[in-house]
Amino acid sequence: MCGIAGILNLNNNPISGLSRQLKVCNWLQKHRGPDDDDIWVHKNKSLGFGHTRLSIIDITNGAQPMTDTNGNCVVYNGAIYNYRELIKEIGENNFRTRSDTEVILKAYERLGFDCLNQFRGMFAFALWDENKKTLFCARDFFGIKPFYYTIVGNKFYFASEIKTLLPFAKQIETDPEAFKEYLTFQFVLKEKTLFKGIKELLPGHFLIIKDGQIQIKKYWEIYYDLDFEH
Repeated sequence: MCGIAGILNLNNNPISGLSRQLKVCNWLQKHRGPDDDDIWVHKNKSLGFGHTRLSIIDITNGAQPMTDTNGNCVVYNGAIYNYRELIKEIGENNFRTRSDTEVILKAYERLGFDCLNQFRGMFAFALWDENKKTLFCARDFFGIKPFYYTIVGNKFYFASEIKTLLPFAKQIETDPEAFKEYLTFQFVLKEKTLFKGIKELLPGHFLIIKDGQIQIKKYWEIYYDLDFEH
């Protein structure tokens, strides 16, 4: 288990105190990753990532946030079970680590958003594409790993836990519709959470932000084939 967080100014303007805010995010999620923590701030200070790490795979070289030679950066929580197979498929000489985190960067470099179809595992990640100036966030098929987000003013915030987003909210309120759903079904429908203005990225979905515009798309869903013979 690790903790991810990030802040993006949708207007592409510098964010005052960005490093300090990301360190607060890491502090609030330190229990998710007690082995290490770090932040990454984009050169124009309009975007930053935070990460707290539970070190399991490539303990020495797998630290995050992780960047590549193209200026892309990723923060990731989870496990890509077929990462060894993907390393061989992409080419071992293309990797400087043996971590599944770098597999996400390399697979995205080759396939773009379609890289999600190659991953087998549980994951939530955010990846900044420096060339396309696009933020790409995704959650695994079944939503095993969490991804929450909110928009406050002109800033987009995401994190592994809701409480990490609460310091940035203008006010903390219960979402009455979500609360009714929880009392009725013991869970909340769609992307809502119990907190007004805070949403979760649904399982099997990805989110992209480019030029301040947010798009959410479904990339996977389960299908059932009816067997009438039995």
